[in-house]
Amino acid sequence: MKARARLAQTMLELVAATTIMGIALVPALRLTRDRIERTEELERAEMRVSVCVSKLEEEMARTVANWDLTDRSGSIATPGHTGIRFVVTKSDSLADGGIPDSLAVVDVTVWHDDDGGSDIDVDEHAIRLATKVARLTSYESAAND
Repeated sequence: MKARARLAQTMLELVAATTIMGIALVPALRLTRDRIERTEELERAEMRVSVCVSKLEEEMARTVANWDLTDRSGSIATPGHTGIRFVVTKSDSLADGGIPDSLAVVDVTVWHDDDGGSDIDVDEHAIRLATKVARLTSYESAAND
């Protein structure tokens, strides 16, 4: 007798192939989901750094222009990123690392306020940058020109 060529797969072969694909697909989908979550958190972290640097530069300029040591806080609306809040503290006291009327410490903290509570909670990621600025007549005159 002549062997007949098979024209189709058996049910057992289809079940085995489907099982193998399912076993391989589940970890791949989990890995994809984890990567998406990490990418989103990285974007949020980059946004916090960008806002913090921007706010620090803005407050440095305001401080050297007219020796404004006013603390500020608020929120920043950016497309795609809601709930970004900031706190700026400034001081020229010796206790904070400054020199009265000569050197000020500018400290900026930015965080994603996930619960809308207007304060930094333990589970909310934040970034903090600080610098010192000197009070110089040349800065003040350049800012007022």
